[in-house]
Amino acid sequence: MKKSLIIASLLAASMTSGIALAGDRGQKDGCDRGQGMMRDHSGMMGGHKGMKEMMDREYTADQIRTLNEARLIMKGNPNLKVGKITQTKTGYTVEIVTQDDSLVETKEVAKNGMPVEMYEKMLERKEKREQMKKDQ
Repeated sequence: MKKSLIIASLLAASMTSGIALAGDRGQKDGCDRGQGMMRDHSGMMGGHKGMKEMMDREYTADQIRTLNEARLIMKGNPNLKVGKITQTKTGYTVEIVTQDDSLVETKEVAKNGMPVEMYEKMLERKEKREQMKKDQ
């Protein structure tokens, strides 16, 4: 069990660092820096192939639990734990609770483990890039 949590911690760390690089950074000089970051530093995330694999990945409820447990370990608050996980149409609802099962937070995550809002933004960017390629 400890080994799987360590592996999940490493996976969660790599996913969150990659997600941070792909985040919406605004525009500067008419350039979408989020897209530029992906293009300029594609080696960090495995390029477009790595991003596609990350976006297409689908985890089970048990794997989502492990990923969220790893994220809580990385935050360093021993008073929190993962509570109930419920499958939804777009992914999962994850409850973060205290050790005495008091609800702290409810998070919506996509099937690939990303927060739903971030996942949807990345899909929108992907569609825009594909449309731009078609228009050229």
